[in-house]
Amino acid sequence: MPIVLSEPAPKGRGLTILFELEDLARTRFASAPLPMYELVFKVHSGNWDRLLLPQIRPLAELVRPGRFIPDFFNAARPDFDEAVRQVLGVPSTRVRDQIASMLGTTSPWLRSFAAGTPTSRQDLRSALNSGFRDLLENNWPETRQAFDAEVRLRSSQAVMRGLGDLLGNLHPSISWTSPVLHVELGWDTEISLRGTGMLIVPVLNGLTRPAVSMFAEPQPLLFYPVATPQPGGASLELALGRTRTLVLRALTCERTTTELAKHVGISLPTASQHATALRTAGFVSTHRNGRSVRHRLTRRGWELLN
Repeated sequence: MPIVLSEPAPKGRGLTILFELEDLARTRFASAPLPMYELVFKVHSGNWDRLLLPQIRPLAELVRPGRFIPDFFNAARPDFDEAVRQVLGVPSTRVRDQIASMLGTTSPWLRSFAAGTPTSRQDLRSALNSGFRDLLENNWPETRQAFDAEVRLRSSQAVMRGLGDLLGNLHPSISWTSPVLHVELGWDTEISLRGTGMLIVPVLNGLTRPAVSMFAEPQPLLFYPVATPQPGGASLELALGRTRTLVLRALTCERTTTELAKHVGISLPTASQHATALRTAGFVSTHRNGRSVRHRLTRRGWELLN
């Protein structure tokens, strides 16, 4: 099964994942950002400079916007060189089957890669290395910092409110009703984890909706987007103002009003005022947890941001 991105669907329709007690015990977060997925989702988004196409063309031919992502890109390794070796080590028969079913041999290079020629594998190696260098490497320290902050926040949420609550609040298109995790898709399917649990992977680049890879080894993968401030957000800042835009982006992670104020660098009353305005506009939801008030983006907020 390829890597499948979530898509808007009528309520109740999509991927149903059945959890057993052992699955909950084995579900965990990735220990670090996973560069192969960060790169693949970035290229798949189409949001990159086309001047780079000559350097990454083989990768761009395999990862096309609007298509499923071949599962031979599954490489849940925090070291990029190791991830590249894993991708290039996938058996030719699996590569050929995925290309035939998903992409078609529509170019000479794809035909060569599907046939397993050493030259085509080397072409993909060069494209992967160029893609990481040109699209991700300069901002990788910031990616790592944002990833670590997200995992710390989610870990705290799991301790305070339980794993089920955490799973159900990763993204508006993901919901949890014990013992079922539901991810919106354009079709209905049901899968039981059968004791493997899941690896949860926050993604900082390219991804705007959750994605799943249900038959990855040794356990299925659940990806969800974590938005971070980008220097190119001038139009949104023009509409909302810089501070309110920063507040909106900060609430891709659930935060208390105090946490929001500290994250954005504003006073507590100012943070409360901006959160209230965004909630009134339908971009943020707010609920009380004990003595604290917690805020998070709604689906409408995600759509505005992305």
